[in-house]
Amino acid sequence: MTIISLTSIPPRFPQLGPVLESLVAQGADKVVLALARQYEQFPGVVTPPPLPNGVEIIWSEDIGPATKIIAAQRVFSDTEIIYCDDDCLYAPDWLAALCDGPGIRAGSVFDARRLKRRNGTVAQGFAGVRLPAGFAPFTPPPAACRLADDLWLSAQMAVRGAKITHCRTARAYVTPLNLGHQLQDIDRRDTYKMGCEAVHAALGVWPPA
Repeated sequence: MTIISLTSIPPRFPQLGPVLESLVAQGADKVVLALARQYEQFPGVVTPPPLPNGVEIIWSEDIGPATKIIAAQRVFSDTEIIYCDDDCLYAPDWLAALCDGPGIRAGSVFDARRLKRRNGTVAQGFAGVRLPAGFAPFTPPPAACRLADDLWLSAQMAVRGAKITHCRTARAYVTPLNLGHQLQDIDRRDTYKMGCEAVHAALGVWPPA
């Protein structure tokens, strides 16, 4: 069984339709949209967006962007899960390219040396990350990594000795969109710096270069 999972925020709900339709068209067994019943950043009642046939909602507490995979793992155990972002369109064959091989596969990665850290590979969720069935559940990120979920998730892969395979072919099927209302309306450089420090302190990986 193969699940595609993503999360979103209320200001983006009106623009989700084409993104979700592009995911349904991939042919996975399920597409799930993981939403929080209450958002710290967006107070008020959460009214779910209209969903295309083939998409279901799973409810979670607000874990930030990492909700896209942590919520799905809680519901679907021993299942292959592909997590991705809500501000990209995914062309046909994206899923097939991402799953064409064993283990963890990511459409886009970068070396942690870019962040002045050693011995790390960061899988970027926007182009899709495929986790094989049975991969151990992630833990929620600490506050310093809440908005740097790619760091926290990739570091947990490293702690478990998991290799991340870069699947460049899958990236070619991804078109980022400019939807506004960023999940990460932040200074990314400072956020990633603090995130790396938190990762190393909590997990012992990615020492300073």
